[in-house]
Amino acid sequence: MLFLHRAQSSESMDSDETYIVPEINPFASPMADSGVGTQESGYRIQGNKLEARTPVQLPKVCIHCGEDANQGRSFARTIYWTPPWIFLLLLAGPIFVIIGSMLVRKPLKIDYALCQACNGRRKIRLAAVSLIWLALLGCMIWALAWESGVLGLLCLFLFLAGIVGLILCGEHFKATSHSSGVFQLAGAKAPFLEHPLVLRHSVDGEDAF
Repeated sequence: MLFLHRAQSSESMDSDETYIVPEINPFASPMADSGVGTQESGYRIQGNKLEARTPVQLPKVCIHCGEDANQGRSFARTIYWTPPWIFLLLLAGPIFVIIGSMLVRKPLKIDYALCQACNGRRKIRLAAVSLIWLALLGCMIWALAWESGVLGLLCLFLFLAGIVGLILCGEHFKATSHSSGVFQLAGAKAPFLEHPLVLRHSVDGEDAF
């Protein structure tokens, strides 16, 4: 906006001049009007995987079935990539693996979505895994009380089933590699990767990132 500043001449009170002065915000950042924006990292489809820099926001398309996910569930997750050589520290002890992983792991922030149907199936799996762990707790109590070997074997089976369930209900994406700030992600299904909206927003070329 512009404002008018009226000044009277020293020679005559009847004459005046009008100056047009741009309005300046003294509290604005020096870069506020520079027109410099922040460019999103985007993503790239490579076969059955995604490549992206952090952070990345995927279209509102279900990553499992490729259906519209505007009415579904959105997720904001941080995925970590850890170099495989870190597991050589197991020779020194598990604590060294944990500490080493926290020091060298690379984080990727990603936003994605599931449709209502796929998210409903996810909730059912989570409920089933919860029931397995509750059954394991009860089985352990009875096995100790009765000193039963059969119940002990059942506890082992429930424990393994619970571990498998946690893996299946874990993160939807897994970082399989990392190079120069670019992550390669596995987890998105073919209907998502082949969806026209997903393909339209995918960047092309090696220099796109």
